[in-house]
Amino acid sequence: MSGRLAAVTVLLGALIVIISQVVPAYSLENELEETLGTVTLLSKHGVVTAILGLAAAVALVFAVATGNRSATIVIIGMGAAVILVFLFVDVPDIGSTGMFNAEIAGNIDATGKAEAGLWLELVGGVVLVLGGLALRSLNEEQLRSIGPRITGDAAAPKKENPE
Repeated sequence: MSGRLAAVTVLLGALIVIISQVVPAYSLENELEETLGTVTLLSKHGVVTAILGLAAAVALVFAVATGNRSATIVIIGMGAAVILVFLFVDVPDIGSTGMFNAEIAGNIDATGKAEAGLWLELVGGVVLVLGGLALRSLNEEQLRSIGPRITGDAAAPKKENPE
């Protein structure tokens, strides 16, 4: 049961990372603290972080299908990579002032303020790391037991009609 919970947690973490890319991450404010526009992480650094979230989900499917514990290291690594992107690429822009190209006004002088998308990226990365660590604590049989079980008639071999 705890294995399934860890797997669902990893899937949610991957989904949070992917969603964080399209939710506004920064609001651009002028010196009067009026919001002039927003910036998403997708427009800031492309699909890189979304691909990391997707790779973590694929690694989860592989780990569950094969019982391969090494695939859980990939999940942990993808979560750590998301956190590093957050720390080294996204955090430095919080509170920075400069010229931004806003759709409504062209080039404007504004300050970047953190919004929900930025924090979703961090939360998604942390959830991936923690979920990956939880899955790493399982053995191969426990990993395979997370997947769907074939029971009843579906598990029995088909008998051919001799007539």
